[in-house]
Amino acid sequence: MAAPPNGRVLPPSFDINTFDKVMDAMATIVGSDNVSRDSFHGNLGGPGGELFYGDIWPMGDTTDHTPSGAIRPKSVDEVQEIVKVANRYKLPLWTVSRGKNLGYGASGAVVRGSVILDLHRMNKIIEVSEEHAYAIVEPGVSFFDLYNYIQAKGYRLWPSCPALGWGSVLGNTLERGFGYTPNGEHAEQQCGMEVMLGTGEVVRTGMGALPGSPMWPLFKGGYGPSIDGLFYQSNLGIVTKLGIHLTPAPASFALCELSVPSQDQLISMVRTLAHLERENVIQNHTSISNPFRRALADLTTCPDLVPRVLGPGLQSGGGCATNADMTALAKERGWGYWTGDFALYAASPAILDANWALVHERIAAAGISGACVKITFRADAAPNERLNASKLAVPSEYTAIPQYGVPGTQNASLMETRGGPNAKGNGHICFSPLFSTDGIEMQAWWDRAQQMAEDARFDVFADFHVYGRYVLAIALVVYRPHDEGERVKGLFERWLEDAEKHGVSEYRTHLDYMDRVRGQFNWPGGSGVGAEAGGGQERGKQDALGQVLRRLKGVLDPEGILGQGKSGIWTVPART
Repeated sequence: MAAPPNGRVLPPSFDINTFDKVMDAMATIVGSDNVSRDSFHGNLGGPGGELFYGDIWPMGDTTDHTPSGAIRPKSVDEVQEIVKVANRYKLPLWTVSRGKNLGYGASGAVVRGSVILDLHRMNKIIEVSEEHAYAIVEPGVSFFDLYNYIQAKGYRLWPSCPALGWGSVLGNTLERGFGYTPNGEHAEQQCGMEVMLGTGEVVRTGMGALPGSPMWPLFKGGYGPSIDGLFYQSNLGIVTKLGIHLTPAPASFALCELSVPSQDQLISMVRTLAHLERENVIQNHTSISNPFRRALADLTTCPDLVPRVLGPGLQSGGGCATNADMTALAKERGWGYWTGDFALYAASPAILDANWALVHERIAAAGISGACVKITFRADAAPNERLNASKLAVPSEYTAIPQYGVPGTQNASLMETRGGPNAKGNGHICFSPLFSTDGIEMQAWWDRAQQMAEDARFDVFADFHVYGRYVLAIALVVYRPHDEGERVKGLFERWLEDAEKHGVSEYRTHLDYMDRVRGQFNWPGGSGVGAEAGGGQERGKQDALGQVLRRLKGVLDPEGILGQGKSGIWTVPART
């Protein structure tokens, strides 16, 4: 439905009078100050102070994902009343925890005109247990909030946090986001949820279904089928509480770095690091980057780098520092082409020493020519004590990756790398495919992806996250939405086409491409499923997973009010 003459965006099939009537009802639930009847105000401030709802860094059409308004509840009871009204009028809601899903659509919605259900006012830390190392939080709790709470209590815990600490602990976990401590795979550390279904019913998963049980945040399984996974990257319910396990503060800690000189050594590097992680010698994951990370870290102390790293982005029409430029710069400065950052955590200095010796041994055995591994920072607590992360004197050049659980926002300065120092209004996109740790497929993909970015005249930042059995390989591009949005969208689509051609998929994607990525997961189902990997298919019955998800959507959210199109899941025939 087109916007009415006054320019307001409305939900599909709504007129102004009906929309205002519904929002009046919402105001009686949460108060008029917590209802926005347009998308222009009410959101938490963005990186540039943006207060509007929507995709702050759009690719192409800036109105594709514009909401019609927002509602900001404070409690589960208020959410339940909102859901009742939404069901009555078939009002489409799109849930955000803090709206910081930057690079993937932020607080925009797949369906234009949806009303944002903004949960940032639900910001209670329900419980933190130092003894059992867990927290239970509401959606509005940020990584800063949790860290500050732990520090105020004096707990010997290191909470995992992502590269930017302003997002929601709960929201990041549900998107399968990650941090950098040993408990950095947030979805793996989640234990217990409270969820409101589209019907308004509230359910607690796992041991939370046992009234009064202290086991809710301790044992994930519960009894019978586990349903927690239904609510990841999902529109099947609204998660209102979440338990997550934390890392006990170690007695010994070391930041470590492995660098290799050549681009074609990525395979050996990944295999070696993944093996160390499978053995639990390295307990967190390794973050591998190309020369951009080191160059950006050194910009303030080495101003001569500015025209070489930022300069190409100042050219008329945009430009890029080519891979040849970055290769030459790394060689000139004595950097590795690839640099992997990881950490060691131990209950005693002796254990850390032993693990460090194993790291050296494995890297030497791998025979990676020119490899250099070193400790860049180390701290050991006094006997019978544990390290306090806030008191670690980590050099500033090593604080961007929060491997010791201290959240920050310094990585937001990456946005200034296009258009010159202190550039404003820039955004970034992330193309986020998954690969096995044999490294072969990933190396081939990166060679293609990098060339496509260079052809499109964009710098590309490699942000590869190596786990024991898989690699989350993020290609990040900074761009100016006002004049480079269409061009970056073209690059993203070329990356996506290439991935589809090679049987590769993202773990998470932008609002624009949720249907398309969901469509890749179309394995045929049938009575013979399970006979063998890739076999036992009943021809003519396609997309078994999609069929199951649509049936679940119809049961858990029968009116289709929650997040239409999220992860490519739609109510039939409510799709618009």
